[in-house]
Amino acid sequence: MHRKSLHNTTRPHRRFISFPMYLLAIALVITTSPANAQSDPLQIVNFSYFDSYSKTMASGSSLVIEEGKITSLNDESYVCGGCRVIDLAGGFIVPGLIDLHQHLGNGGFADIDTNTRVSLFHKNLYWGITSVFNPSIPSEVHKSLRTAVSKMPSRYPRFLTAGRHIGPEGGWGDFKTATVGGLKAAINAQIRAGANVIKLSYDDKAWLTGKALPLFSEKALTSAISYAHQRERRVFVHTTQVSLAKNALRAGADAITTGLIIGNVDPQLISLMKGRRAAYMATLSAFAAIEDNSKSAERQKSYDPDLVNGSSLYSSLSSPIMRQNWRDWYPFSYLVSRYQKTLQNNTKKLIDAGVNVGMGSDAGTPGVVLGSALIDEMQRHVDMGLRPADAIYMATMANARILFLNQQTGSIEVGKDADLVLMAEDPTQSIGAFRSIRYTLRGGQLFSRQEF
Repeated sequence: MHRKSLHNTTRPHRRFISFPMYLLAIALVITTSPANAQSDPLQIVNFSYFDSYSKTMASGSSLVIEEGKITSLNDESYVCGGCRVIDLAGGFIVPGLIDLHQHLGNGGFADIDTNTRVSLFHKNLYWGITSVFNPSIPSEVHKSLRTAVSKMPSRYPRFLTAGRHIGPEGGWGDFKTATVGGLKAAINAQIRAGANVIKLSYDDKAWLTGKALPLFSEKALTSAISYAHQRERRVFVHTTQVSLAKNALRAGADAITTGLIIGNVDPQLISLMKGRRAAYMATLSAFAAIEDNSKSAERQKSYDPDLVNGSSLYSSLSSPIMRQNWRDWYPFSYLVSRYQKTLQNNTKKLIDAGVNVGMGSDAGTPGVVLGSALIDEMQRHVDMGLRPADAIYMATMANARILFLNQQTGSIEVGKDADLVLMAEDPTQSIGAFRSIRYTLRGGQLFSRQEF
């Protein structure tokens, strides 16, 4: 279809920004403070955009954003008075990325104070991450982040969390309890603190430590999940073992939040997942960091072209000390390489079976770097045999559905929040195109990569 050139229109109060003129664009676009930018109407022209339903790039002539929402897409008759105009000059737009498993840390070893953690959360926008689910967060950090986000919501990604990760006494988890009553109290505490989801640990870590940690009894697990459901909270379960995942699903779990690396996915597990409509995420980057810390750090660094995380962080993660740390924490961590093919096969089986599979990086845990890890996670799924478009869909619409955010974000549609990533190269051809991000929009507020 012939597209009329918007450069020749006479609509009033338009200011054009040509996408290739990056330095000039920054000077022209970022003329107001972040607090004021979201109320400024914006029109984007001359682009291709990711259609989440066909998983292809579609031609775009005009996209209008007003009051933080997409109000028009490819409607030449829609008049946006006072709009600033960005001409993408053939660039590409994808929905804002969602990290379904991110801890609020940079992936290093040093302790980070609360203010630094809040600042890190803002930096997600550099990588186009506009929504984050945090499965485990210290109470004081949770409170500070909620306050910051409520004051300036468009300056930060959308934030959802499970609060503190609940585990059995003597086992894996942040908030530990040994009884059914204790589990209910722990669930209530997380809900009072603002948890959107409850996360339970159900992993004995034997394959990493050589000594099995305590687990919740199946009765306690079932009771806890049932109680959380009564409190209108879904339950995500951390486990890396197929046999334990089956138990968790029988108990009513709504998601398995870490890659299944021990045991083989079989028809029974697939049936349980589909019957529960349960979600899964593989966190491939986390296991890769355990397997080869140096190679993993270099891969993640390649997705941080401006070294927003600092070159010293990547250097420290590549050091022999990092390797020794993993051995000290988990004596059998050197065996991870033997299980990687199992992890990949299990993940691929679940995807091919039509299970609701999302994308989470486990960023913030040692060796898994905030922001760049999600792009690395997407590439690792492509390395496994998926198309780049499939990985984009998983990191956007699939994740939005898992978090029940798909009415707000996850796709580029009229009425949805303007959570968008603008880039020069086509990410459906290569995940490496995310290195070419120029702007991220969160709720209509425009951020240039140069700001970070």
